[in-house]
Amino acid sequence: KLMAEKQKHMNEVLVGSLSNVVEFRNLESEQHMKRIQAFSICLGRSIMKLYPEYGLTEEKLEVIGWASLLHDIGKIVIPDNIILKAGKLTEDEYEIIKSHTTKGAEIIEKLIHLDDKEFYDYIYDIARHHHEKYDGNGYPDGLRGEAISIAAQIVSLVDVYDALTSRRVYKAAYTTDKAFQMIINGQSGVFSPKLLKAFTEAREEFEAIVKKYCDE
Repeated sequence: KLMAEKQKHMNEVLVGSLSNVVEFRNLESEQHMKRIQAFSICLGRSIMKLYPEYGLTEEKLEVIGWASLLHDIGKIVIPDNIILKAGKLTEDEYEIIKSHTTKGAEIIEKLIHLDDKEFYDYIYDIARHHHEKYDGNGYPDGLRGEAISIAAQIVSLVDVYDALTSRRVYKAAYTTDKAFQMIINGQSGVFSPKLLKAFTEAREEFEAIVKKYCDE
């Protein structure tokens, strides 16, 4: 038991350090990381209550929360002039940005050695599949429906919500109301009806997280 606790602590330290690398490149704020983790657990809890068929537990949600911190690890190999570009991306640049999913999966395969297979699988899956869409129009693998793991579906939605409610080099922040409506109306890609129901139920908690971890 003690060994398992120690292993878990080491995994969390490793993931925390790697997520700092993404931050260090000015890609995301520390608050962004905290929001993604908190949103993921919050949405996961809502799904756990509404849809027991996904088999989510508090333990699994904790792992998903930690794994969510590395969803954009692949961005560390994308050139600065593309990642920090304020204007509209060219088609070629957009393809390079999209490669952060497969690059992230490669980095995890080559660099991350965890004894905990479940933890490793979550990290790999989320990094690779957090841009897949329920209708099959996502990337990199064009997965559709429940072929996308529930963990990747969760991080996909919270990542979109955070992008909408945050100020970015290329856009102002939307209000939480506007972001909520855009996601529910499918303006930010298609999510599963179950996910949208769980998101609707957790709406107020999401807004509280935005307030708690707001970017200065």
